[in-house]
Amino acid sequence: MTVERFEEVLDELEGNSLKTLKKKNRLYSMYNNPLHNFESGAQISGGTAAQTCWGYMTKHLTALRDKVMRNDFCDKGDLLEKCQDIINYVRFIYCIGINEEELRTQEMCKCE
Repeated sequence: MTVERFEEVLDELEGNSLKTLKKKNRLYSMYNNPLHNFESGAQISGGTAAQTCWGYMTKHLTALRDKVMRNDFCDKGDLLEKCQDIINYVRFIYCIGINEEELRTQEMCKCE
C-alpha cells in the first residue's frame, strides 16, 4: 500500500464515520439530547451511560474480531461499517466522559 492509498483509505473511513454518526444521532436522540439512548439504556440496565455504550460497542468488536480471526475482508462495505461503528462508539464514550465531567463541575459549583 502506498502512502497516498493509505491516506485515501483513512479519509474514507473518517469521512463516512463522522457523517454516519451525525445522521444517525439525529434519528436516535430525543429531547435535544444526543446521549439520550445511552442514558436511557443505563437506567434500564442499572449501569452508567458509558457502560451502556461499551456494551453496545462490544457487539461490533466481536463481529470485527471474528472477521480478523478468519482473515475475512472480502466484504469491504461490511468491514467499513463495523470499523465506523466502533469508532463512533468510542466518540460517544468520549462525549459521555466530557458530559459527566461537566455535570460534576456544575454540581461542585452549586455547592460552593
